Formats: sequence, C-alpha cells, structure tokens
Amino acid sequence: MTGGEKMQDSGTQSENLQIPLESVPEEPDEDSGQNLTTLQREVSTPNVRIPSQSARATLVRTPATREKTTSPLVFHEEDEEKKDEEKNILITEIKPTEYQEVQFEVDVEQGEDSFSEEESVELKDLVVEPVEAEPKEEDYDTDLEIEEEAFVHDTSGRSHYTKICNQLGLVPINYFMRHIQDTELAMRYHGLGPSAARAIALVLKDTITLEKLDLRGNWIEGEGGEAVARMLEENDYVTDVCLADNRLGLMGAQSLCRMLNTNAGLRRLDISDNGFGTVEAAVIAQALETNKYLKVLNLSHNRFDEQAGEILGPAIGANDILDVLDLSWNCLRQKGAISVAKGIKENVRLKKCSLAWNGFGPEGGAAIADALMTNNSLQEIDISGNRLSADVAIKVAKAIMSNDNIRILKMGNNLLTTAGAIALAKAINESESSEMEELDLTDVPVEFEFLRIIEDIKAKRPNFKVVHGPILRVGNTTEDLGKPAIDPNPRRKKDPIMVLDQHIVVNDFRLLDILKRYDPDNSMTLEPQQFLAACEELAIPYDRAKVEEAVKGLVDQKPGNDQGRIYFGNFFDQDKLQEHIKKYQEKTDNET
Repeated sequence: MTGGEKMQDSGTQSENLQIPLESVPEEPDEDSGQNLTTLQREVSTPNVRIPSQSARATLVRTPATREKTTSPLVFHEEDEEKKDEEKNILITEIKPTEYQEVQFEVDVEQGEDSFSEEESVELKDLVVEPVEAEPKEEDYDTDLEIEEEAFVHDTSGRSHYTKICNQLGLVPINYFMRHIQDTELAMRYHGLGPSAARAIALVLKDTITLEKLDLRGNWIEGEGGEAVARMLEENDYVTDVCLADNRLGLMGAQSLCRMLNTNAGLRRLDISDNGFGTVEAAVIAQALETNKYLKVLNLSHNRFDEQAGEILGPAIGANDILDVLDLSWNCLRQKGAISVAKGIKENVRLKKCSLAWNGFGPEGGAAIADALMTNNSLQEIDISGNRLSADVAIKVAKAIMSNDNIRILKMGNNLLTTAGAIALAKAINESESSEMEELDLTDVPVEFEFLRIIEDIKAKRPNFKVVHGPILRVGNTTEDLGKPAIDPNPRRKKDPIMVLDQHIVVNDFRLLDILKRYDPDNSMTLEPQQFLAACEELAIPYDRAKVEEAVKGLVDQKPGNDQGRIYFGNFFDQDKLQEHIKKYQEKTDNET
C-alpha cells in the first residue's frame, strides 16, 4: 500500500496527522518527470537535514517525565492521544544507523502544500542539534591521558633516584637529592652501606655534570664498590673518585681495576684504608701495568707487606702514566722497600711519591738513595718515619748533589742525628744547580752549624723552606761528646757574650776565622760594627740590643785606644777562656 492510500484510510484524522521522524516518502512515480535528488531538496525544510545513505542519523529522544525508551519513536494511530505527553520529549543526540534502503513516495502535485499547516509548524519548530565533525578532548576518558598528566620529564635524576629507592626499599637521602647536579659531590661518613651506594651509582651513571665524587668512610664494601665501578664504566665525565675507608676487599679491587681498563676519563683514584693485602696487590699491579689514563693513585693505609711490595715494584717500574703514587703507611719493610725503590728507579714519569712509614730500615733507605741517583723525573719524595740512619742521610745528600730535579725532600721522624741533618744542608748549599725548595726534617734535632748553613741557603734562595726538630746545645753524635755546648733553654738568663764564647768552643774557632777576615793587618782588633757583622755572618741566635751593649764592654780601655776598637787576641788563649766560662756558669747557676 502506498503512502497516499494510507492517508485516505485515516479519514478525519488526516487533518491532525503528525509525520514520524523516521518515516520518509516513498519513491515517486516514473512519470513524475522529477529525479530523486530534486524531490529530496523540495521536501526538505531549512531546519531539517536528510542524512546520507552511507550513514543515516537517528534522533534519540528522551522523555522528561517517563522512563527512557531504547527504541526510536514510531508513529501509530494511538499515539495521537498521547501527543501532549510527547511534547515533553527532549532530543538529546543523534546516533548513526546502518544503511537501509528507503523508498520515497511523494505527491508531487501537492509540493509543499501536501502537509497540513499544523504539521508544517511542527516541522519548522523541530531543531536538529549539529554533530561535531571533530571530537573534543573531554569526550575521551583513557588511561593515556592520566599518565600524560602525571609524567614529568625530570632531567636532574631526582625522580629516578626516588623510584630506585622505592624498588630497593630504601629511604631517599635528601643531601644527595639536593646536590645531585653539583660538579663536586662529597658524602663522607654518611653510613650509606652497599644498597644505598648501589642506588646512587645507578643514578650517577647518566649524569654529565659530576666531576668529583667523594664517598669516604661509608663502608660500601665489595658490592658497593662494584656498583660504583660499573657506573664509572659508563660515565667518563667523573675525573676524581675517593673510595677510601670503605672495606672494598678483593671484590671491590677487582671491579675497580677492571674499570680502569675501559674508563678514559678518570684521573684521580683514592682507594686507601681498605685493608688491601697481597692478593689485592696482585690485582692492582696488573692494573698499573695496563693503565693508560689514571694520573694519581692513593694506596696508603693498607696492609701491603714485603711480598706485596715485591709484587708492586715491577708494576711501578712498568707504568709510564702515573704522576703521583702514595704508598705511605703500609708494611713494605726491607724486601718490599728494595723492590719498590727499584721500580721508582726504572720509572720515567713519576713526579711525586710518598713512601712514608713503611719501616724501610737502612737497607731500604740505601735503595731509595740509589734510585734518586738515576731518576730524573721525580720532583718530590717522602720517606719520613722509615727508621733511616745518618748513613742513609749522607747517601741521600750525595744523590741530591747529582739530581737537580728534586724540589721537595721529606725525611722527618728518622734517626738522622745532627750530622745527617748537616750533611743534607751542605749538599743543598753546595749544589749550585739544585732546585730544592723545601727540606722537611720534622722532629730531627739540629745544632747551630745546621742553622748557619740554612742561612747561607736562604741568602741564595729567599723562598727556601725548612722544618726541623729541637735545637741542641751540642751535636748528638759520638764526635760531639765532651764538647762544651750552648744551652738553648730560653728561661735561663745568659750573657750574650758568653754565648759567643761557648759557640767559639763548639764550632772550632769558626768565629775567630771570620774575625781574622775583618783584620787584614793582624792587629787582633776590630771596630764594634765589624764585630757585629762577624756575628751576623755566623748566623747564631742572639739579642742584637744586648750584644751591642756587651760589645761596648769589650772595647779596649787602655790609654791610647781612642778609636774604640775591640781586642780579640785573648780569645786564642783557651785556658783563660775555659776559666772564664767556668766562672760564668757558676755565677749563673747560683743566680738560678
């Protein structure tokens, strides 16, 4: 049945007919002379859009006063009675439906007048909401948006460090997070342990700002040492690392030495005070032989014994990259010292070496002196606290005279005696080509002869520095036994002239030799100023004001001595001089 026949059967109800939203006219007759496109354009109203055949839209209407229906509203005759209720229906959205072939049948003759006035008004009042061509962001509700809002790219590594700590069950260290981007990171004695060191290493392997890392005294043990070593294998920006006092053990030593074969950026490594022994020495020796980049290595305060010294010695000789090596505070002793000294002798690059407090003894000291005779690269050496004797000091003095490159020599806390100290001072003073800048003889006693030589050295080199022990009244060698001495005790009141007299006895008339140079005519007399100049040349300690006052008393008061010259001929009479000294000592003893 066609659409026209349905309208005729409806009788009087056609006047109030409402066209359902889903029903459309069927196809026109063939003799209508109009195509389908023209008819659709004529039937459409300005406020109604005919959906395309590929994707038609269905209007879903939601009632305001009753439950929502799931099926589209379809026209029936009994719907006429409920039209008042249908006016409250809200058009909320348009949903696409599958393509269905629909046949149109339109009364062409009627055209726009084919609908009743009421129907036209209802169609005109009908407003179809437009469909957005592009979806809005609020239409999406996915997990991707949540991750995108929560994730923020952190280049500092703080979030990465926090995540690693959560995985390892650790509490993040605030100090590390604050300084994570610094060029120097010092975390000494923070109690890190292996796990915390591992977390720090995992973060630092990607940093490009860190240059110096100091983890001294954190007891990270072998596991932490391995983590730091792996970090350094991937990070070439770090140039200075300190892992001292961390109980690294064999595992840590192996990991760090393996790292040295691949890392091209590390220049300074401090692994002191880690309890390394003979086994670790073999691993370190292999790394020293193959080292290509490391410049400074600190192995002090470990447990290297004589056997370890014998292992390290050839490796030191084979290394041509290191500039600084510290083996102080170990137990190398005689055989180990001789092996290390031989390595230093063969080394052509080492500039600074510390071998202090290793118990070398005279044999080891002699080997060091022999090494200094031929090594032309070494500029600073420290052999303090090695039980060295005066004979070793004399051998080292000979080496200094032939080696012009030594700038700093440290031999303190040894049994050098005053004779050894004087031998070293003479060698420096007599070597015109020597470039010695500092002589350290800490706790080594000296006498006035040593001080006089040092004054001569300072006259030539004003920047020369010397450190020595107490000043003795007389030398502490067998040759000095029985000689009158000068009491250096400042609490005892002394006549400065008597100090000069005692000094003449101790130093074998050196003052008299100086006085003779100021007396070319052998008159045994000097002017007071010449006498003071002789005292200054001798470089003995005295109070100048008191000496000037005493010199006035030495002026010959005999008639005819109008020039006020000092007669020193009595100084050659030792019997009178000794008697004079004895009387003065008795006098001063009674006063005290």
